[in-house]
Amino acid sequence: MKYILIAGIVIVIAFLAVLSFIPLGIEPLTELYIENHTSLPKNVFLDKTYNFSFSVHNLEYQDVEYNYTVNAYDVNDTLLFSIDSGSFTLANNETNTISENYVFDKKFKNFNRAKIEVVITKNLIGEPEFKRKLWWPDPNYPTSVDVHFWVDEIVPTTITIVRD
Repeated sequence: MKYILIAGIVIVIAFLAVLSFIPLGIEPLTELYIENHTSLPKNVFLDKTYNFSFSVHNLEYQDVEYNYTVNAYDVNDTLLFSIDSGSFTLANNETNTISENYVFDKKFKNFNRAKIEVVITKNLIGEPEFKRKLWWPDPNYPTSVDVHFWVDEIVPTTITIVRD
């Protein structure tokens, strides 16, 4: 009986030791969202400036360098024009908001519909504490995140007067 009790205590201690090396509920991720998405323009006129803002929130449990591109595409996913690109670094639980302006020039006449897309790619810096424990990489971990919205072209009515 004495050996069974000692063996049970050793098993419980070994179980607790292994359990202490398992990170609890950690799922690293990056949030990318458009600010005030309900006020985004659905319809645009040529040669008029429109703007929006997007935010990136780092929940990766480590510093991350983010590279972003903002582009406009037509319905066939053909690049119409590049709006902006850049990079920035965020520590864990920091947020960065970037404001963008875009204009559909006259050369894009009759584009009908366009997709404004923000794509960020992540470069992890260093190694967080939880990865030193019993941790294996997620094969589905995304290295880039994107968000987009659509705009439709408004063609103003023109009146043509023809003399008889």
